[in-house]
Amino acid sequence: MRRWILATLALFAVSQSGCALILGTERSARKSVSGDLYRDVTPQSGICFRFRGDFMDGKLIPTMGGGAALADVDADGVLDVFFVQQVKNAKQYRKSGGTQPLGRCSRLYRGRGDGTFEDITERSGIRACGWGIGALFADLDSDGDVDLIVANAGERNSVWRNEGNGTFTKVENTGLESGRFAIGMAALDANGDGIVDIYIGHYLDTDPERESKLPATAFKTPDEYSGQDNLFLLGLGGWKWRDATAEWSAADPGSKTIGIAAVDYDRDGRTDLYISNDQWRNTLLHNEGTGTFRDVSEETGTGYPQEGPTAFGKRTRSGMGLAATDLDGDGRPDLFVTNYANEPNTLLRNVEGQVFEQAERPAFGGDADPSIPLVGWGTVAVDYDNDGRDDLMVTNGQILSRFWTVVSQWFNPVAKNFAAGERSYAQRQLLFHNESEPGGPKFRDVSAVAGDLGRLVTVGRGLSAGDLDGDGRLDLVLNAIDRGGIVLKNSHQGGSSLEILPVASGDGRTVLGTRVTVDIAEWRIEKDFFVVQSYASGSWTPLHFGLGPSTSARVSVMWPDGTVQDLGVLAAGRYRVMKGRAPTEALSPSPTPSRRTETPANVRKPGFPPCLPGGSRG
Repeated sequence: MRRWILATLALFAVSQSGCALILGTERSARKSVSGDLYRDVTPQSGICFRFRGDFMDGKLIPTMGGGAALADVDADGVLDVFFVQQVKNAKQYRKSGGTQPLGRCSRLYRGRGDGTFEDITERSGIRACGWGIGALFADLDSDGDVDLIVANAGERNSVWRNEGNGTFTKVENTGLESGRFAIGMAALDANGDGIVDIYIGHYLDTDPERESKLPATAFKTPDEYSGQDNLFLLGLGGWKWRDATAEWSAADPGSKTIGIAAVDYDRDGRTDLYISNDQWRNTLLHNEGTGTFRDVSEETGTGYPQEGPTAFGKRTRSGMGLAATDLDGDGRPDLFVTNYANEPNTLLRNVEGQVFEQAERPAFGGDADPSIPLVGWGTVAVDYDNDGRDDLMVTNGQILSRFWTVVSQWFNPVAKNFAAGERSYAQRQLLFHNESEPGGPKFRDVSAVAGDLGRLVTVGRGLSAGDLDGDGRLDLVLNAIDRGGIVLKNSHQGGSSLEILPVASGDGRTVLGTRVTVDIAEWRIEKDFFVVQSYASGSWTPLHFGLGPSTSARVSVMWPDGTVQDLGVLAAGRYRVMKGRAPTEALSPSPTPSRRTETPANVRKPGFPPCLPGGSRG
């Protein structure tokens, strides 16, 4: 072991070019990137966060990274950001009884409305200081305030109740704690009683204690672990949930779940669940309306890939990030799943709410699909140019650094799987412009003209999208392993937008599943309100409708109980909507892009000292 450590240090000591020569490392950066569509404004944003997991002790767990979730936690009309953190020093963590300094914990940043943020973790009351991976914002008690669940790897999840002023109280013994390796979560009202239910996806059958006891040279791949059944938890009210997995047939037995999306794919008014699994069949659970789900993966074509490559000689792919939205404009939600290298990301087109057609090859260029050599994680449907069609962004990054990828194969032949695809740890990101027609998904890679997004090379994991500065354009937030929190500002010129945030009205019933219809000139857009999924990131954000050149649209809402409410014609902007009440504007109209004054990307705003490597400010 001592010789191995000395060899490791020696390799790290050689020059960067020497490492590249010895390890066969590739540079993932694009050449000649142009434009300023997305600008990296992290230095002047006020966000100073670095993801820091204990790789030597936690082994596989830190490689999964953490989520980045958005919500307006204090109801001021501005989105706030939560970054999930892990344990930096596992030995100290165990010695202290499972605690670590607050500065090493997950962080909550409050948005000021101008694209800058302040760290309010301490005064928020949130103390999420364990082996965190996933986060889900949702109004769990339907009181109008957004609550939080933090999913942990092999530790009890933590549940945080919003007290109505942006501060949170931890709620114990809710039934949501799990204690297994949780990443993805979904919120829904499965039985129509108005109370929020929660589905928790479990990944591998391991935990930090078991990982710490593995030999330093174990280098186990996900294929070498067993999966874990998932949990479906039925809401009882009063911050209590009960395990209804068996009676609802919702376990997805033995699966290795990473992503979950609540979606009414057949438009029958009942919420279904789509589950993306790592090297395991994906699963579509249809809500039968009789107190049970039915696995319809085989009959709908959503389980195994119907065609195209898989990375490791199996029928399955490595489902990770997940987006559920109408991508081809036919009014029905489609499914998009990110996968490992040597596998294209999967696009499943919804055909009349009955079956799904695998459509990634014609949509992304077949063998020329730029996602194939990269490892995809978080993904978001983001109408970045406000033309009324949802585009797609995918964040990429390898599991291990090139050094550990090479070394791992000396001790475990199966670890060659880590070397699939491009030989780079930090990888380029992808942005696809939606050029689909109804029934014909089509996307064009515009990463090379996307400004700093196209230049960004990082080890991507969590990703979310939302309008952070109130200008009507969707910005991006990433939680990357090598750089931590990253904020990309959307600088697209032209096109306005309308955002609708359903809010509980005081009747104690959830707004999940609310359907909003927007009529714009000659076309109609229809979206359902659910927690927006990505990878390990569940965001409670307004429904975003790009209006193109229009400055207003007619809006109607169908609430979960079937009540239809006509909101009339609304001007572009962001609105909070309650059942039976007139909409209220959540934000004052922003200046038009041509008259806005912005801080250049290379100028730091006053009051934000440099972000130090450990994730603190000088």
